[in-house]
Amino acid sequence: MQKFGKLRRKARSSGFTLLEILLAVTILGVISVVVSLTFSAAVSAWQKGTQMADSMHHGDFVIDQLVMGLSSAYYPEANGSEYGFWHEDDGDGENAHDEICWVKLGGSLVGRNSRLAETPHRVRFFIGEDEDGASAAAVKAWRMQGQVEDFDPDEIEPIFLSKRVVGFNCRMAWEMKDDEIDWLDEWEDDLTNKIPTVVEVTLYVEPAREGDDPIEMKRIVGLRLGILAWK
Repeated sequence: MQKFGKLRRKARSSGFTLLEILLAVTILGVISVVVSLTFSAAVSAWQKGTQMADSMHHGDFVIDQLVMGLSSAYYPEANGSEYGFWHEDDGDGENAHDEICWVKLGGSLVGRNSRLAETPHRVRFFIGEDEDGASAAAVKAWRMQGQVEDFDPDEIEPIFLSKRVVGFNCRMAWEMKDDEIDWLDEWEDDLTNKIPTVVEVTLYVEPAREGDDPIEMKRIVGLRLGILAWK
């Protein structure tokens, strides 16, 4: 009996008190909160990084297409008027919705498998509204010859290149002044029968997080045929 009593006292002394249990639960709770916050921050950073990469991918695609399209500008040396460069200025910065229109060769902006790629065709690049009413980079294209008498380019359905591109600004130039490029924000009416020697295109891409400033992507493109257009 005495031996049994000793065992009972030993069992009671080896257990946890209520205070110890509460302390353990509190520590476990703190650890859980820290782990949860760390995990949440990691997931948020990963999502932001993924969205940023996705937006940059869209921007790279559109601006590469623009650069290739401008680089393949077509301008017959013996012709003018209908092959000129057209531009409509619509604001500056991230809210800019400029439009440019020119004649080109090849599959950039229209697709390699397009019939237009085989002949000179005019393209119009602009920021339009997609089927959901959201801003998106868009292109309209049509062949230069063989159109019906009542052909209207405005009736062509646009091709939307990217919903992530929400703004577009363009500057043009054809000469240097004081060893610097003389940029023009507007391609005046008396220049529409010509094409620039250099074009600066700026895209504004949807940010990774709502409320942030759009991502700015800029390229300067030299148009070698621009020199011929001024002869």
